[in-house]
Amino acid sequence: VPGTQYIIKNRAIPLFFLKIGGWPYFCYNAPMRRGLTFVLPFFLWVYLHRDFLSGAIPLNLDTNTIYGVTKYYFNNVLNGVMPLWDPFVSLGRPFYALSICNLFNPLTQLVAILKLLGLNYHQAFTIYLAVYFWFGCVGFYFLAKQILKDTRMAFLCYIALMFSSLGTGMFTQFTLVEILVPTLWFFYFVLAFAHGPKQGTFLGTILSIMMALSAYLPFYFLTVVCLCALGCVVLFPKEMLDMVKVRWRFKSTHWRLSLLCAAGVLIAAGPLLSYKILDASGDAVSPGRHCQYTTAQECYDRTMNQHGGMLYEEIARSGGLGERIDVGYLFAHLDKMTYGSDSLFFMPLWIYLLLLLSVFLKVDKTNVLLAGMATAIGLIALGDATPAHRFLYEHVFFFKYFRNLFFLGAFLIPLLILLAIKQLQALLAVRPSSTFAKKMIIVGIVLAHAAAIVFLRQYHAMPSAYATLLLSAGFFILHYSGALRVGMTPGMWTLALLLVLQPVSVVNAYSANAGEFKCVLPSAHVVPQWSWVRPDQPATSSCRIYQFVPYEDFWYAMSMRDAPAKVGIPQAAARWTFELSQRLGEERLAAYAKYKVHLYDRVPSSGEAVQGPSGQLDVAHFDVNRVIFKTQFDRRKLLVYNDSFTQSWRAKIDGQKQTVKRTNDAFKGVWVPAGEHRVEFYYAPPGGQWVYVLAAVMMLLFALLTAHRLYRRM
Repeated sequence: VPGTQYIIKNRAIPLFFLKIGGWPYFCYNAPMRRGLTFVLPFFLWVYLHRDFLSGAIPLNLDTNTIYGVTKYYFNNVLNGVMPLWDPFVSLGRPFYALSICNLFNPLTQLVAILKLLGLNYHQAFTIYLAVYFWFGCVGFYFLAKQILKDTRMAFLCYIALMFSSLGTGMFTQFTLVEILVPTLWFFYFVLAFAHGPKQGTFLGTILSIMMALSAYLPFYFLTVVCLCALGCVVLFPKEMLDMVKVRWRFKSTHWRLSLLCAAGVLIAAGPLLSYKILDASGDAVSPGRHCQYTTAQECYDRTMNQHGGMLYEEIARSGGLGERIDVGYLFAHLDKMTYGSDSLFFMPLWIYLLLLLSVFLKVDKTNVLLAGMATAIGLIALGDATPAHRFLYEHVFFFKYFRNLFFLGAFLIPLLILLAIKQLQALLAVRPSSTFAKKMIIVGIVLAHAAAIVFLRQYHAMPSAYATLLLSAGFFILHYSGALRVGMTPGMWTLALLLVLQPVSVVNAYSANAGEFKCVLPSAHVVPQWSWVRPDQPATSSCRIYQFVPYEDFWYAMSMRDAPAKVGIPQAAARWTFELSQRLGEERLAAYAKYKVHLYDRVPSSGEAVQGPSGQLDVAHFDVNRVIFKTQFDRRKLLVYNDSFTQSWRAKIDGQKQTVKRTNDAFKGVWVPAGEHRVEFYYAPPGGQWVYVLAAVMMLLFALLTAHRLYRRM
C-alpha cells in the first residue's frame, strides 16, 4: 500500500487480509510465499492431468508395462518374497525387469508405502509418477539456478519443463522421465560441488549415479554425460582442470566418505551386473531383439549363439527420433494427439519464439555448450538419418546395447529450455541507448511476432498459440517501453502465463482424445495361487489400449495368473524352452506343458500328467521363486516340474540338496524316493536376493545421508 509500511514477523501462517484494488490479498511471510508460488504450477499440472492420475484414463504402452512390473515387484515384496523369477509367462523365465526398471530408487518405494496406507496399486503408482516427475522438475530448477544465476529465470525453466511433453507423455512412456530425472540432479550436484565442495553435493552426485544405474539402461545417461564432458573440455578447459583438482583434494581429505561412495556405486550396479551375468550364461535369450530385420533362421541362429548387442538396422530404423517426430507436428494438430503414441514431443510455444527472437544476440560459451549438446544428441537420436549413430555404433561398445534412440529426445527438451530462457535473460538485459533504438527494437518485436503468426497459420495452430504470440508481443512492447518490469510480480506472472497458456489447451485436448480409452487395470493385492493346469486361451480385454500391445503382455504380471503354455517370440525367455518351442512347434509344446507336473516311473516312457492334487502329490507352498511338493509315492518316481530349466534352479528333498536334471530338453526334474517326502524346487541365481536387497537399502541410505548433509549445509 503506497505510503504505508507494514512490519510482518516471520510466521508460517496468514497474518492479515489486505484489500488492494478490490481483490483480497493473502499476506504471508516470504518463505511461505515462495513455497506457494513454487507449488502452484504443480497444482495446475495435477488438475490438467487429473483423469490420468485418478485412473479414469488407464496407463498405456510402456508405462503400462512399467506399472505391471512395479506391481509384480511390490506385490511380491509385500508378500515377503523378493521376486527373481516369473513363473506365469513363457513357461517361466527370469524376472529381467528387476534390474532395469527403477525399482530400487528411494522414491519408487512410495508405491509400497501408499499401498500399506490403504491405496490400491494403481492409485499408488500414479501418485508415484507425479511425485517422481515433480522431483525431476525441482532438480531442473536447481540446475537452471546454477547455470543462469537467477532464481526467477530458474522458476521459468521449472514451469517450461513441467508443461512440456515430458509431463504429458509419461502416461504412455514413463521411461523418458526415469532416465532424465537422475541426469538432471547429477548435473546440478556436479555444478554445486564445483562452486563449493561439500559433503552433501558430493553425496548427491553419487546418489544420482546410483539412481541412473537402476533406471532403464544407464547408457542414455552415459551418452549425455560424455557429450557434456567433451564439450566442457573444449570450451572450459581451465574450469574443468580446476574441478578435477577440487575433487581430488576432496577425496584425499574425505577418503572414508569416498570409500563409502565407491561401495555404494558398486552395490547399486549389482542388479545390472547380475543381469549381465545371467545374459552371458546362455540360460536366457531375447529373441524379439533380433527378429525385425532378419529371416526366421537368422533370428534363431543369432539368438541361440548369444551374439552380443543388436543389429544396427533394428536400432537405427525402429527406434530413431526421425521416424517418431514430424517437424510440422511440433506446432500443427497438437489438439489431435493420440493416446496411442509413446513419442510425444512438444514444448511451450514461447520457447521456440524466444529462440527466434534472440537469434541476433551475442552468444557465450554456455550457449555454445547447450546448443552443441542439443545438436549432437539430436544427430545421434535420428539414427539412420545421419552418419553420427553408425559411427558410434561401430566404435563405442555400449551403442550396441540400447535400441530406442528416441529416448534421447528426453534430454533435448531441457537443453532447449535452458538455452531459450538464457536467451530471454539476455533479451531482458538489453537497454536501448536512445529513443530511436527503443522504437527499432519494438518494431523488430512486432515484425517477429507477425512472422510467427503467419508461419503458424500454415500449420493450423490452436487458438492458444495465437493468444500466446499476442501476449508475448504485448509483454515485450511494455517491457522495452519501460511500463513493465520483470522484477515486479505482474511481470513474472505474465512470463509464467506465456509458458502455460498454449500447453493448457494442448493437455485439455489430449485428455479429451484419451477419454475413449477408459478401462480398469488390475490393481488389487494378490497372493499367487498354484494351479495344476495352464489355460488354453489367453486373457483378453476390449479396452482400446490393448490394440497397440497384446493384453496378455500385461495381464499376467499384474494379476499373477498363468499364461497359456506357449513361448512365441517374447522379449525374454529361458534358452531351452525357446529352443524346444522352435523345434517342436508351439502347438505340440502347449499340449504337453499345459500340465505343470508329470510323473515318470522310468525314462524313457510316456509319463503321467498330473491334473490335480491327490494323496500321492500335493503342493505345500508356492511363491514366484519356489514350490514345495508333498509326496507319498509307492515307488521311486521322476517328478518333472514343467517350468523352464536354468542352471540357477536348485532342488532339495527333505532339506537335502539334490541335482536338478534338465528333463524333456527344457524343464526340471528330480528323482523322488518312495514314501513321504517334501520336494522343493527353488531359484537361486548368482547373488540371490541379497544383490537387490542391498541395492535398495544402500540407495535409501544414501538418500537419507545426502538430505541430512544438505540440510546441515555440510
